Amino acid sequence: MPVLNHCKKVWTTFLSAGGFDMQALGGLKLVSASKGKILCELQVEKQHLNRLGGCHGGLLSTIVDVGGSLAIAAEDMQATGVSTDLNISFVSGAKIGEKLSINSRCDKIGGTLAYTTVEIKVDDKIVALGRHTKYVLLAHKTNAELKRAQASE
Repeated sequence: MPVLNHCKKVWTTFLSAGGFDMQALGGLKLVSASKGKILCELQVEKQHLNRLGGCHGGLLSTIVDVGGSLAIAAEDMQATGVSTDLNISFVSGAKIGEKLSINSRCDKIGGTLAYTTVEIKVDDKIVALGRHTKYVLLAHKTNAELKRAQASE
C-alpha cells in the first residue's frame, strides 16, 4: 500500500496543475502498485472518443505518457522527468462505456533515462501497447532535495 499511496500523491500533483492531464484523465483511478509497477483504470466517456466513436489515439498516447510517469513514481520518485520518446501501437479499439485497464511498468531507471512499457486493455483484448522514455537526471536532483526537506521537518 505505501507504493500506491505515494503514486496517488504524485498523481494529485499532476491533476492540481489543472492542465491537459486533468482534462483528459481526470477520471483515472489508481488501483494497485508495487515497486516500478502500477495498475490504473479509466472508463471511456464521450470526451475520449474520436469522430468514428472509438477511443481517440491522442487519449491512448496520453495514457502511455502518464502511465509511464506513474511507473517511474512507483520507483519512489516524486518528480518523474520529461519525455524524450513515446511510441504506441494501436492494436484494437475501445468504445464508450468500456473500462480501460492500464498496466505500466518501469523497465529501467538510470541516472539519466528511464524506460517504461504501458499496456492498455479492455478485458483480455489489447487496445494499445506503448513505450515511453523519460529524461530523469533533473528529477533525481529534485527528489533528493525533496527528501532532504522532508527529513529536516
